[in-house]
Amino acid sequence: MSAPVEVRRFLHVNYNCTDIELLERFYVESLGLRTVMKSESSGSDATAFGIYGVATASRAAFVYDHRGGKWSNAFELVQWIEPMTIGSVYPSPWCPGIQASAYGAEDLDGVAQRAVQHGGAVVRRGATWVLLTDPEGAYVEVQQAAGPSEAKYLRIVVTDLQRSVEWWKGIGFTPTDLPAPPTAELWPETDGRVVTAEQAMVPTDDRFGIILTTWSGDTPIGPTYAMPYHQGLYRMAMAVDDARGAAATLVANGVGRQNYYTFQLPGTKLTDGLTMVFIRDPDGILVELVDRPRIGPRP
Repeated sequence: MSAPVEVRRFLHVNYNCTDIELLERFYVESLGLRTVMKSESSGSDATAFGIYGVATASRAAFVYDHRGGKWSNAFELVQWIEPMTIGSVYPSPWCPGIQASAYGAEDLDGVAQRAVQHGGAVVRRGATWVLLTDPEGAYVEVQQAAGPSEAKYLRIVVTDLQRSVEWWKGIGFTPTDLPAPPTAELWPETDGRVVTAEQAMVPTDDRFGIILTTWSGDTPIGPTYAMPYHQGLYRMAMAVDDARGAAATLVANGVGRQNYYTFQLPGTKLTDGLTMVFIRDPDGILVELVDRPRIGPRP
């Protein structure tokens, strides 16, 4: 890309699930997050997501940390009703895709206990971190931190680190260091595979970012989640100043024909809906660029 599209900050990561109440309780009770808004839709046109000829129905809950919707990345928990949520989360941590969400929390013992009480599991534990799976099998990295729980980053497994770094630079991300548990302890050798490299990156206005990660061994058979109603961490939504302008810039930079869409969100405060454009990273992960103006400096 010759001139980057400036992604300013994360808005949410979409998590398709089969039991929205169970998953919502897990994140609220285990990590002290809170549900800020909910939405239900029926008879919706989902052509923009690649669903043709089907009037879709779904339920969504947006779960944030203590900073709320204006300043923190959310989980957009979505339970698909028509068509129903299908499949299961990636079977191995080296499968390309969004593999884990990460949080900072003060009381790791309490987080671990509550996670198990609400249907999750402790995978492994270190002095200053704990790796969990939630009730539907997605990984959650939790590191020791002072104060209320906060969302920190997404761990994304990629097949070619340098290619992915350059792609993310092209939409305004900058390589940086993000506080994270020691990777070799958090993700030790498994089935003869090890983490070979990683790079943290953040958008312009955000402290929440991504950690691109590669593993040794052959690339697993199969792409990232192909269907928008596949269970697991499916797509990421990020704020840009002008989604229509972003679409034009992406076309000029050779990212193919990108249309923008306006979606209605019944039951929320966003009465005018959201205008957005969809692109995919080099491994096929869906990235959603959303029309959201700046609202001032981050706290």
